[in-house]
Parts: sequence; C-alpha cells; structure tokens
Amino acid sequence: MKKPHLVARAFACLFVLAVAFGVTARAQASTPTPSPAAAATPAPAASASPSPSPMPTSTSLALGPLSVDGVFSAFSLFTSGVNATGALDTPTGIDVNNRTDISNAFLIVNKESGTFRYGFAAGAYNIPVVGFALNKTTQDGANTSLYGALPSVYVEFAPNNSFNLQAGKLATMTGQESTYTYEDINIQRGIIWNMEPAVSRGVRGTLTGSKFNGALEVNDGFYSGNRIGFEGQITNTPSSSTTFEIVFMVANASAPPNATASIANKQLLDPMLTYTTGKWTFSPYLLWVNSPKSAALGYINDEHAFGAVFMSTYALSSMWSLPLRVEYGRNGSSQSDTSANANLLGYGPGSGAWTYTLTPTYRRGIFFARAEASDVNVQGFTPGLAFSPSGMQTNQFRSGLEAGVQF
Repeated sequence: MKKPHLVARAFACLFVLAVAFGVTARAQASTPTPSPAAAATPAPAASASPSPSPMPTSTSLALGPLSVDGVFSAFSLFTSGVNATGALDTPTGIDVNNRTDISNAFLIVNKESGTFRYGFAAGAYNIPVVGFALNKTTQDGANTSLYGALPSVYVEFAPNNSFNLQAGKLATMTGQESTYTYEDINIQRGIIWNMEPAVSRGVRGTLTGSKFNGALEVNDGFYSGNRIGFEGQITNTPSSSTTFEIVFMVANASAPPNATASIANKQLLDPMLTYTTGKWTFSPYLLWVNSPKSAALGYINDEHAFGAVFMSTYALSSMWSLPLRVEYGRNGSSQSDTSANANLLGYGPGSGAWTYTLTPTYRRGIFFARAEASDVNVQGFTPGLAFSPSGMQTNQFRSGLEAGVQF
C-alpha cells in the first residue's frame, strides 16, 4: 500500500529536477470511455504532438508516388489498485491486474506530393490511459472499435506551399499527445488527454507562413456523427527551437454522449509550448474545458474542468531517451453537484488527480522497446469510481513494457 506513494514522491522529485535543469539550459459518467485522438503516422493530418525521441530510422517503401509504412507492437501492463469500473470484458466492470495485447498493428499509405494528395491508416490499436481501466485491443466499445479498422483516411488539395485543404477522418489538433502508443513519448495517454477529442470527421483548411500557421476545421465534434463543431489552431515558431500554439474547440452544445466521449458537448482552450535545448525537449500545455448546460441532454449547469501537463524528454544517446510526464486535473464542480455533465475528469464531481509517468525508451533502427512506471493519486472522488475492487482506494500504480518494429 505504501510503495506507490514512495514512487509518486520519487516522480515528483524528478519533476522538480527536470524543471530546474530546463531553466539552467535555457540560460544556456462512471469512468468515461477513453476519448480515443513519428515518422510514419496513422494520422496524416498535422498533429501538435512531439514525436518520440530518439526517432526511429525511416525505412518507408516507395511505390511510385506512394510511401508505405507500418508499425507492429505489443505491450504488457501490470496494475496495483485496479479500477473498480470500466473493464468491458469482466462481469462486474472491475479491471484485471494484467493486460497483455497488441498495441499497434498498422499499415500506413500516403501520397504526400503534388496538388492532389491522399492517405490512410488501416489496422488495430490499443489506447491505454493512466488511471482508467484497460481493455482488449479488439473489445467492443473500446480501442479499435471506437474509430474502426480505418481510423484515418483523408484526401488533400494543395495548390501551393502556403495552403491546403483536407477532408476525411482527421486527427485532432488539441494537446501534445497523439492517440496511438507508438506516436507518443509514453505508452499510456494521460488523464488530461482523456478529456480531449482524438479523431473527427471533417474538413480542414491550413495556411502556412514562415513563422505563423493557422488552421480551421469544421467537423462532427467529439465524433458525434451529425453535430457540427469547430476546431482551430494558431501556431507561432519564432525560432527552430521554440513553438507556441493555441488550439480551441467548440463542439455542438447538444451533442449527446457516444462511445468515444461520455460528455461530447465540450468547449476547449489549449495553449501549448514546445521548446528544445541541447538534449532536452519540453512540451508543457494547459487545458480549459467547459460543458454548457443543455436541457436536451439533462445538463442543468455549465460545468468546467482544468488540466496542466508537463512533458519532457532527455535524449541520453542516439538510442536511449528518458521521457517524463507529470499532470494535474480537476473538475470545477462541487462534490454535491448533480448535473449529468459535472464529472469531466472521470472520478466524480469535485474530484482531482495527479499523475506521474516515466518511460525509459530504446530505439535502434526499426526496433523499439520501452518500460514504463505510472502513478495516479485522486482526491475528492465519488465512492466506487476510484481504485481497488471497492473503488475506494486513492492510488493506482502501473508498470509495464512495450516492444515492436516501426518501418
């Protein structure tokens, strides 16, 4: 019972040391369903997420104007303090202590030159999230079934280098984390990512300048299918080492819950920074979430949540790196709030949580392997929505491995 808390303190110390080092270098619903949105990516649309470091060697197969890539990997995660709800393959919803499964099995094809471009990603995927129940890769209602075996497909009109127009199933511009494990510095997504969209069906226009870029997308919000939403991004790159971004999203106020989001009418504001110095990469971001009241959905209050995420990677060598994520999230509601949209974070109205994730990573050529340790501490939770079979434990610790090939 005490070991996870010691790990949490260790991660907190690492966080403080990382911040200090970065400053010196610069001078030089019940548990909501995970809202599942590198060199070869199953999200051809631009993503705000930094690629894993060190980068894998590119071995794309060229077939005329097409590039063909793939990734295959598996993972095994062990949990102390399992979730009391959210497992879809157990009679009670209580998660199991170990999940071992395929994490990525993708074939990725892109045509990225010329005026008319297109691409798709086909395959299976698992989207593990810290602090939430894990599920099978092919489980109905989770992972591959959320966006199907074709989670990304697009066509693009690019008349010049300054403008392009895309249509299809597009990756979100929100946040510093992508959806699939191999695209990210950690095996598991974070609890703040879990409040964001992942994939939308829509049309996106992008303007590209020397230092400023802008994009605007009309889509179906949190994968609602038939409710119009908007997502936009403004990016400033004052130097090769620094990028500032602001992303906003306005979903339809009457968008009902679906398998990818237990609350789907959310409005988001997301400022982000990516800064590289020497062997360090820092990618912190903030997220403000608002869910407006809606008589049609039974939401009697405007509800809010806030998240802050610190992400960093230290490149130990061309093959080894040490990524770290520390995050804090909190519902703006009180614990007595009875509105159906009061639980944006996932542990009940008025709840908050800290998470710590450390992921030593090895990459050589097309091969990669990484270990991971994560710790989650929740406060103010609703009884039954936290950890252990009773849902009354405040702490969850996970450890595990992922390995595979990316080509």
